[in-house]
Amino acid sequence: MKTLKQDNAPATSTSTSEPFETGTEKIVSIAAWRLIRSGKFQQNEEDDLQQELRIAISEQEGNYNPRLSSRYTYITMVCNGKFKNMLKERTRSLRKGACMISLDEPVGGGTDTLGDHISAEDYRLAMGRQNRNDQQLQVLREKVAAVLSRLPEDDADICRQLKEGCSLREIARNRNCSFTSFLRHFNNHLKPLFTSLWGDEA
Repeated sequence: MKTLKQDNAPATSTSTSEPFETGTEKIVSIAAWRLIRSGKFQQNEEDDLQQELRIAISEQEGNYNPRLSSRYTYITMVCNGKFKNMLKERTRSLRKGACMISLDEPVGGGTDTLGDHISAEDYRLAMGRQNRNDQQLQVLREKVAAVLSRLPEDDADICRQLKEGCSLREIARNRNCSFTSFLRHFNNHLKPLFTSLWGDEA
């Protein structure tokens, strides 16, 4: 896996389990710190939060276009999008009464930890990192992919920018159209396509 790096700046790692180069790591650290400062994440989750942000950067690496922005600007945009999604998922989970606990929490009075007795899937569900199991997520991904494959090129580009963390106002500016006109198009044409997917799961 390639590591995102600024032009002419050497990468220190090619794995998401190890740090990126200094500039990217600083962006990742700030995003994780903001999540903890929100009060919805615990300090002992910092490493996990940073890892999820690194994975998001790696997954979006192929979409980077140097003609549109600097690499660090793009990385910041990806982290901001992931930050919003993680905060939204945790808020939704807390409303459902999920607790915040580390996999390193001792259990049973011995040396065992929670991580020794809980599956990764159950942990993600409990922590609010997802509210569907792996099979449900796969079905949903397939439905989303099917919808995206049928979209006109312009609408597919809107979805791509949303996935990268752009706000609706930013997308309207990128497309050189008024926000009112863009919002009308989004609400009338794109939003119903995807909200119908969530309805299919009910």
